[in-house]
Amino acid sequence: MTQTPIGSEAHRAFRETKFFASLDGLRCISILAVIWHHAAGTQYGAYNPLFGRGNNGVTLFFAISGFLITTLLIREKEKTGRVSLRKFYMRRTLRIFPLYYTVLLVYVAAVWFVEKDPAAKSAFFDHLPYYATYTSNWFVKYDHGRVIFYFAWSLATEEQFYLMWPAVQKRVGGLGAMAFMLALVTGTFLVQVDVIGVPEGLLRTIILSVAPGICLGSVLAHLFHEPKSFEVLYKIFGWRFAPVFYFAITAVFLATDLYDDWGIHLLCVLIVASCVIREDHVLRPIMSWGIIRWMGMVSYGMYLMHMLALNAFKMGSNAVGFHHPLVEFVGASALATIAATVSFKYYESFFLELKKRFEMPR
Repeated sequence: MTQTPIGSEAHRAFRETKFFASLDGLRCISILAVIWHHAAGTQYGAYNPLFGRGNNGVTLFFAISGFLITTLLIREKEKTGRVSLRKFYMRRTLRIFPLYYTVLLVYVAAVWFVEKDPAAKSAFFDHLPYYATYTSNWFVKYDHGRVIFYFAWSLATEEQFYLMWPAVQKRVGGLGAMAFMLALVTGTFLVQVDVIGVPEGLLRTIILSVAPGICLGSVLAHLFHEPKSFEVLYKIFGWRFAPVFYFAITAVFLATDLYDDWGIHLLCVLIVASCVIREDHVLRPIMSWGIIRWMGMVSYGMYLMHMLALNAFKMGSNAVGFHHPLVEFVGASALATIAATVSFKYYESFFLELKKRFEMPR
């Protein structure tokens, strides 16, 4: 009898995985990196660039989204013979919109009644239509003074991906989908380095808003889905210590002059690859640890509310006259986790139950 290649067994295990447990661990790392960036990154970045680059937690979110959403779409199409755009958009709407617009309304009230900076207050209400339509990454300038709710740019990027990508997946096969994403990434890069000349303006802004990590994460999902490409990639990512290796490479990259936006997008995709290709990698116990896994589960709420939490904690610090960036990072993380937990259990859960009606049958 011919022995089954280990790659085939590993691929079967991957295809049968319904829940990639390590992704919650990665989401936890992502949101903590973002909170660190806003609470302490500026101060500690002076000691080492690594400590000032927590904003790349968003880049890791992008890589996760590209891989996971595409994997779900591929499997739906394989199982049912089609991609239901209606069900996809209902799932995304019920998961994302209720909390997003609720938090946006909280910001509207807070800015109207509490904000003391007239310029920032006026700018917020000028930007409000773009926040409400997930277009702030196209129309809101982030280098013109203080911009309230500016983190919405990443959510706009994600929503634009959700709007476009399922329709592509519905109509083309694996090779066509990968070719589309690679062409999109290549075109974006060529515009950014001015090989393709696109003048300053809305079109250039839209092109450069494409997140390479989302695109490359989507390509990764297709490569992992196919047996032949999976077997090749298993030799690169399938060893148990691979996540440690790719995290270490990323840390060195962030801490040195090697740093580059495109490079970090690629490295975040490699981290995702090393964490999902097999469930028993060496970091799995840490990434599945209770509080880490929970923070990953509620990371969406934490992201939306982390600046509210940070500002609230700073107000408390002002009241007692004690300020320290590490304390503010810990305090803001704790407050954001509590707020997101309450939201998840007592508000989002209602919409998540409705969302189940539109999920793909297992």
